[in-house]
Amino acid sequence: MNICILSTDQEKDDHRLLEAARAKGHTAELYNIRDISMVLDTDKPTICWRDKDITKTFDAIIPRLNVNFTDYGTNVLQQFICGRTYVSESPAALRLGRDKLKCLQYLLARGLPFPATGIAYTPHGFRQLAKVIGMPMIIKLIESTEGTGIFLVNSLKEMDNIVRTFSQLGASYIIQRFVAEAAGTDIRAFVVGGKVVASMCRRSQDGDFRSNVALGGCSEPYKLTAAEEQMVLSATASIGINVSGVDFVRSNQGPLLLEINVSPDFTGEQGIEKITGINIADAIIDFAVSQVHGFYEQRFSSARVLESPRGILCADG
Repeated sequence: MNICILSTDQEKDDHRLLEAARAKGHTAELYNIRDISMVLDTDKPTICWRDKDITKTFDAIIPRLNVNFTDYGTNVLQQFICGRTYVSESPAALRLGRDKLKCLQYLLARGLPFPATGIAYTPHGFRQLAKVIGMPMIIKLIESTEGTGIFLVNSLKEMDNIVRTFSQLGASYIIQRFVAEAAGTDIRAFVVGGKVVASMCRRSQDGDFRSNVALGGCSEPYKLTAAEEQMVLSATASIGINVSGVDFVRSNQGPLLLEINVSPDFTGEQGIEKITGINIADAIIDFAVSQVHGFYEQRFSSARVLESPRGILCADG
């Protein structure tokens, strides 16, 4: 099978995927999304890598998109889908996973638990919400990642300062109840194709309320309870994502979801692959390959085809 891994800046993870695909006997290439260009044309839609036409080159596309490349990257994926090439993630699911607020609304629709969260249009509106959320609270950029863009505040004055600053910068943000009993600790469950393949507990080493490995946290293997696993899988199903890292905390009221990370990291000394000994790269490749044959046999069996009286417009995988 001919596989393309669409990369941004997760070099270690993406090379692991490349190695895993080739070790399984597949032809695989690693292309940076920056080198991809497109021509939208009714008669001949085209996708190029540098100066090479790759419109019909690959059987499967596995996207690995960093947050800064979400818009362009999902447009590239949509172009592959329009060209009837299998893409392992839905562009819509990737966009949802990157929008923290909208993602929480999908969790809410399924009745899944997460800390009370608020959003307002103006800084003054956040002052009113603070009465409901309470102090201390978390202020989080909607497109935050790896612990950056997340702040713990203990007073209205601190909150006002941050939300006014974000507003002046035109940034979108939310406030969220702080789960004090879980400070500095969380659980990461790695999901591939509707199955939890690995999970670990992350702990801050310097008193930081954030436990992200990227910020110096350490990790250890963790076994999910049946209830936690069901919650995690319901969360990923709610936005239709196939590969993700789901973060949650253990509170006095039970597990609470924090976020769904799309295109999650899995390598590194404190990464989930090293900590658990589970071959995450193999799991991702195996899942993608398992879906390809059915996709081409049934024509968009894994995609929603958008139709008009004039015929198929495109497909949202």
